[in-house]
Amino acid sequence: MMLKKLHVIVCLMASTVLLAQEKERTGTVVDGQGIPVPGANVLVKGTNRGTQTDFDGNFQLLASEGETLIFSYIGMKSVEKVIGTETTLHISLEENTENLDEVVVIGYGTQSKRKVTGSVSSVEVEQMESQPNTNVAQAMRGRVAGVQFNDNGRPGQSGNLLIRGQSSLTASNDPLIILDGAFFYGELSDINPADVASMEVLKDASATAIYGARAANGVILITSKGGTSEKPLIRFNTYAGFSEYANTVPLYDAEGYLKRRRDYNIQNAGAGETPILDVENILDSRTELLQYQNGETVDPWKYVKQGAVQSSYNLSVSGRTEKTNYFISGGYVDEKGLIYGDKASRLSLRMNMENKITPWLTVGVNSMYSQRNLSGVNADIEGVYWLSPYARVRDENGEILPYPTNDQLLLNPLFNATQRKNEEIYNNLMASAFLKIDFPFLEGLSYRFNYNPNIQWGHNYTFIPIYRQHGINNLGAANKTNENRFNWQMEHIVKFEKRIKDHNFDLTLLYGANSLYMETTTAEGRNFFTDVNGWDNLEIADVQRNYSSGEDRTGVSAMARLNYQFKDRYLFTFTMRRDGSSVFGANNKYGNFPSAALGWIVTEEPFMDASREKINLLKLRLSYGKIGNQAVSPYSSLDKSMFDQYVFGDGSDTYTGSFPVSDNMPNPNLKWETSVSFNAAIDFGLFNNRIDGTLEYYNTKTTDLLTGRSIPTANGFSNVLTNIGEINNRGVEITLNTVNVNKNDFRWTSSAVFSSNKNEIIHLYGSDADGDGREDDDLNNRWFIGQPIGVNFDYAFDGIYQEGDELPDGYRPGWVRVKDINGDGQITPEDRTVLSQRQPKYRIGFGNDFRYKGVSLSFFLNAAAGWKAPLPLLDPSPYSGTNYAGRSVNMIDAGYWTPENRSATRPSLNWTNPLGMSFYQSRDFIRLQDITIAYNFTDDLVKKLGLNALKVYVSGRNIYTWTDWMGPDPESGYSTIRDLYPSARTIVGGLDISF
Repeated sequence: MMLKKLHVIVCLMASTVLLAQEKERTGTVVDGQGIPVPGANVLVKGTNRGTQTDFDGNFQLLASEGETLIFSYIGMKSVEKVIGTETTLHISLEENTENLDEVVVIGYGTQSKRKVTGSVSSVEVEQMESQPNTNVAQAMRGRVAGVQFNDNGRPGQSGNLLIRGQSSLTASNDPLIILDGAFFYGELSDINPADVASMEVLKDASATAIYGARAANGVILITSKGGTSEKPLIRFNTYAGFSEYANTVPLYDAEGYLKRRRDYNIQNAGAGETPILDVENILDSRTELLQYQNGETVDPWKYVKQGAVQSSYNLSVSGRTEKTNYFISGGYVDEKGLIYGDKASRLSLRMNMENKITPWLTVGVNSMYSQRNLSGVNADIEGVYWLSPYARVRDENGEILPYPTNDQLLLNPLFNATQRKNEEIYNNLMASAFLKIDFPFLEGLSYRFNYNPNIQWGHNYTFIPIYRQHGINNLGAANKTNENRFNWQMEHIVKFEKRIKDHNFDLTLLYGANSLYMETTTAEGRNFFTDVNGWDNLEIADVQRNYSSGEDRTGVSAMARLNYQFKDRYLFTFTMRRDGSSVFGANNKYGNFPSAALGWIVTEEPFMDASREKINLLKLRLSYGKIGNQAVSPYSSLDKSMFDQYVFGDGSDTYTGSFPVSDNMPNPNLKWETSVSFNAAIDFGLFNNRIDGTLEYYNTKTTDLLTGRSIPTANGFSNVLTNIGEINNRGVEITLNTVNVNKNDFRWTSSAVFSSNKNEIIHLYGSDADGDGREDDDLNNRWFIGQPIGVNFDYAFDGIYQEGDELPDGYRPGWVRVKDINGDGQITPEDRTVLSQRQPKYRIGFGNDFRYKGVSLSFFLNAAAGWKAPLPLLDPSPYSGTNYAGRSVNMIDAGYWTPENRSATRPSLNWTNPLGMSFYQSRDFIRLQDITIAYNFTDDLVKKLGLNALKVYVSGRNIYTWTDWMGPDPESGYSTIRDLYPSARTIVGGLDISF
């Protein structure tokens, strides 16, 4: 009897196992009109197993009977299908432009976008695959409301990110980057865009508070790819193209250069003096005049231009089985900039591996290695700007002359670039290893252990060879700098998910620790008797020096978050995080960062049934919370010393002495900057889901600003880093998506984003030294109560004095007139005022996507308005250190006042700028930023070739910019003479193939 019962039990268990066995499921995903949907996501609910449909909408994956498949695609409603005994499925997706059913990554997990209560914006990473993106942040430029990305367009540069305005006076405003769940300490240009599966931007306190003391400037979550189908997928994506000048600073040509020299002599001649106007005396008699007589001229921008070609190659292999998920990739990108010697390359490798050891135990690792090579010496941009059209750049033997005119202010822009050597290479090895346990004794309870080590190392070597000709006696110099970093992060995460009727609970608990160590060593030598070994023989230099430094910072964290939904329409999120950091004072090592958020899906209410066809979605969100900023250097709160060596000349040994750092008074009370943020939002979908979007308002108050404050030197210190003041950021963000046409084989969609930010200093030091009843401004740092952090504070331009005008003493016609702000009849420093702000008031992005069968066309416009910046190039006087109208150097061709050309905006060439004022220009612009044309080959041809998919594309970047800004690029705003790198227009052609 006992054996019979045992037999029955065994049979039942076997049957259960067989029923639970995974089988291959195949099928097709189509839209509401029966058209196949390529690239749709198919995911086994509650797991990370999934795949994507091919060009014909077909899919295949392993799934067990009773499991649920989730079918989703951007712009369509998700569909859930419980697997029965069938092996072939036919799924139809309805249009849903609201996009709120897609799954997005949030801190320490994922969540249906429909149930997200915080401000989370997803970045469309798919468009990166057909554009010349070498930096993942380029995908966010103008496309995400509230996010500002600027770079200088040069190869290998990471650029700057700003989310919802500046929140700190002197501490970093950079957002926190999380890559595969780990703090990312490298450069954004280390990450291969082809490896990115998703990017999310967390903007409000509810979304970012889970990262506590690091989250005041926003958080960007980047998730790398994994396997999507049982069949191994091999994918190769490559592009190649070139760049041309999109915009350069206009310089005088030969004719304009001579006219400028004559006009300067006319304007600078004293009463009764005869100005020098003949070419023989205007030009440098030994070089410029010879070039003039020979009819030889040089175009500065053409002289330094190189073939700006770029290419990219990415190869990946991915797949998944019942127990294993893998993604292996390699990428190489090579870029040459527009200016001679400006180049960069990146080698990247990635291996993501996940294995289900048992039904309840999963282990995995996401790892990457990148090497960025920025070696080389660029042409000197300062030299380009000053290069005379009549410069003699080479001698009779074709050798580059160091000084192309007799004016030694001008160094040949290619001299250092061709003489010197540089090797600059940075490596980044990062891993995110994890172990996950889904406890079988309690459904919904899981534990995850993360360990994320990161090693970075790099070096920067420079060699200046011996050079003894053309009047130069350089005995050579070399230096070697080596840098090493090691950081790690360890986290214990417990999650519990439970649904009880209409109540859904999702609890996350975390405890973690992190550490960052960095060391740098520099050795240099000068004056060599032989330079044959370059930087590898520093010990033979007559003068040798070495420097070294190191720093270490540690932190601990604890966090609890509860997501609660009632009837799937009332949403609540509560978060508490506690952080400790070694960088702060002994009395304030720890900080607490709570947040709360509410959501209400109004359209789920019964009273909305009648209007649901027109108002398909209406969701309200509110959040409030506290976050911090710990972005200061280690040891800032401590008493620091410096060391120096002394020789007394009496034959004794060299002595080493120490002394306190005078600009760093210890502060044991130093603590976090704290930002308290309020966010209100409406998510909506209208008119049968043809229009969807989000409207958000935020108000963030940042207090305890980390600021270096000047103090009386009587106590031996001149400065102390302390917590003072208050800043406010508030603004509006609008995101709008529309399906304009979706008929037959043609689909036209549009997207628009708008953001406005008002940044304001509320308090600074709380002092009122002049007794006027108003808190004092900080004039030295240009910080003013009631104004943004970055402002233009100066005399107000009021035109140009003309002949016949009443002139101040010492002034001449053609000089600048400034406004008498206080009306006292004279121009004094009290007449300076805040003229404008340096950050945009408004940012706008507008994109369109057209698809007809296999052909697609997309373009994107990016714009910003309401900001200005100083442009020193417009000052014709030497005051700005860039223009020397009377010397043998070039300058910006921006016009100037003469008696014949009575300009009302540009001064004469002999203006000396006695007040030291600057010229300001609007940085407003509209840019045709991206345009891409692609063709996906038909399935018949693809199958004949034995492929999975085949696409060719042509993509352009920075096609045209409408702006009044005379610098290289209004968005970057670079305006000093050493930052005048021209903006690049890039065109590439590419191939994307998988099999």
